[in-house]
Amino acid sequence: MLRVERLSKAFGGVQAIRELSFALEPGRIQSIIGPNGAGKTTLFNLISGVLAPDSGRIWLADRDITGRRPFELARVGIARTFQNLQIFFNMSVRENVMLGCHRHLERGFWRCLVRSPKIARSERACRERADEILRRVGLAGDPDAPAESLAYGALRRLEIARALATEPRLLLLDEPAAGCNARETKEIDALIQGVAADGVTVVLVEHDMRLVMNISERILVLDHGERLAEGTAAEIRANPAVIAAYLGSTAAGASDAA
Repeated sequence: MLRVERLSKAFGGVQAIRELSFALEPGRIQSIIGPNGAGKTTLFNLISGVLAPDSGRIWLADRDITGRRPFELARVGIARTFQNLQIFFNMSVRENVMLGCHRHLERGFWRCLVRSPKIARSERACRERADEILRRVGLAGDPDAPAESLAYGALRRLEIARALATEPRLLLLDEPAAGCNARETKEIDALIQGVAADGVTVVLVEHDMRLVMNISERILVLDHGERLAEGTAAEIRANPAVIAAYLGSTAAGASDAA
């Protein structure tokens, strides 16, 4: 589904991503973890077109998407959420999700000006699709409520709902459980697994290791922008290099001794 080849990105003298290569199988959940500053969000920004790489290539299936802009990547099936919530608080819950449907809407200046039957049907289908997605993420209670009225965990699910409205093949989730309590994290856990079960490939950046280990089929570990390790949850949990990167070599040595 996704192939990254020798990807690099620097900011001044800081090499955020260095000669990174990996591949994702379709329909799976893969997590990207690593200490603070490992390059996880920079990698997401490169894949989603927020940043352009200095070198290397990114492939979606057999399509070279290197350096493509975010709206172009949305057209070929990539959607993402952000570490910091990007919700339109002055709009309703339903309207936030309808925004994600925009690329599927009928358009045209004159048709919109006179509100042709085709435009009206398209908008009605968009509204129905938004309501369907809200039911899927557990937010169907009051779709006309202002988004600002939702609890924090519900806002996290609303952002995922808007990304799903673009009908992605690849969904990038940047810390979807950040700031959530245990119940909210459990709801997001179930939602992510449901999305993957529907055939969407999910890539997750997350600091909640319990969530990562519970749902990930593969885990990629970054350290200083480089690939440190890759494997199943059990393999990563037992990897001495990963333990050292998170805890420091002294702590890792003490752990081995224990």
